[in-house]
Amino acid sequence: MMGIEFCKVDQLRAAGGGPAGAVAPFVAKTFHMVSDPSTDAVVRWGCAGNTFLVLDPAAFSDFLLPSYFKHRNFASFVRQLNTYGFRKVDPDRWEFAHESFLRGQAQLLPRIVRKKKKKAGGPAGGRELCEEGEAVRGTIQAVQRLRDDQRGMEEELQAMDSRLRAAESRPGQMMAFLAKLADDPGVVLRAMLAKKEELAAAGDGSEAEPCKRRRIEADPGRGSNAAELAQSGGAVPFPFSVLGQVFY
Repeated sequence: MMGIEFCKVDQLRAAGGGPAGAVAPFVAKTFHMVSDPSTDAVVRWGCAGNTFLVLDPAAFSDFLLPSYFKHRNFASFVRQLNTYGFRKVDPDRWEFAHESFLRGQAQLLPRIVRKKKKKAGGPAGGRELCEEGEAVRGTIQAVQRLRDDQRGMEEELQAMDSRLRAAESRPGQMMAFLAKLADDPGVVLRAMLAKKEELAAAGDGSEAEPCKRRRIEADPGRGSNAAELAQSGGAVPFPFSVLGQVFY
């Protein structure tokens, strides 16, 4: 059925048939593009078949426009629609309509002709140029917002990937710490006492007295003895840091 419609369009363009002569190339290509079921994820007919919607302007500009019109300018495509009498029917999405642009009605396409240019000096011509300029600016701004949103999503995904990689590396860091602890059991006690002395010095704003700053030396006979830790000053503050990692 779709192939028959395409043949009708080609025959009208070649023979100049129909109510208003041959089909304009822009109109014919747009009809082909909208009617192609393989592009429905990007552009398709509306539910009633009397409008068409551009669902993904970014993909439409990057893939479909170069295939049909040899450019990637979505604003230029919208401007062409305006010159052929199409109108935007929904302010919140890219949905366009023309009374002779209907699904399955290729024989009506010759009626879609380019608008005659009005003199720019007249009030109507000036108003039309102003409206067209505003429409083009709105289209460009909408496309730019879409591209900005896309870049924001990509940056967020990259940040999530970085956090995931950091989380995946933590078990390896913990295993390295446990291996270090197995080789030198006194490393935790020494780090805890060092942290305690650091907090005490920061609390009173002065250097702790040498007689009160007790360290557990690297001697295996003393460094691994938990009783000495209990006698050295009571509870140990948390969190503490060992080998560059913070533990709670």
